[in-house]
Amino acid sequence: MPVKIPTAAELTQLTPAEKRVAEVLVTGASNIQGARDLGMSSSTYAGHLGSIGRKFQITSRTGRPARAHAVLASGQVAPPPAPARIPEFTLGERRLLRALAEHPETYEIARAARVAEAEVRPWIKALVAKAGADNDTHLVGLGHAWGLLGARGSESVSSDDAPSETDGAAR
Repeated sequence: MPVKIPTAAELTQLTPAEKRVAEVLVTGASNIQGARDLGMSSSTYAGHLGSIGRKFQITSRTGRPARAHAVLASGQVAPPPAPARIPEFTLGERRLLRALAEHPETYEIARAARVAEAEVRPWIKALVAKAGADNDTHLVGLGHAWGLLGARGSESVSSDDAPSETDGAAR
């Protein structure tokens, strides 16, 4: 009998408990709030987040936005409710949003967004405020809801369109 090799979709399929955690994650809730909302301990909630991360090969503790992007892009959870009006993001801000969604570490976000590593967190904070998001994870959820990330927003910003560090992305 031949060995059945699971597909990528099968390997990343969320359990029902992981799906409930992912649905709360994309809203930007903290571990404590998410656990409270789901009626589970914060350690159980964190364990499910860790499992979600491993399924999508995101093992960084700072990778909450990347985990949210992975579960949203996989189509296993719906984006959070979002305001109807989409903020007018510059090309640099769109690049930063995509980098935040696709990379768990600050230095990786900096490289992908083409900004100085020291500027990444202040620029993300400014982007969160511009979008009216609660935090960076919620920002990624809103990016999916607005069609800026995932299947509908999968077009990338070309290198010719990308502002450099001196162009003031997210400022």
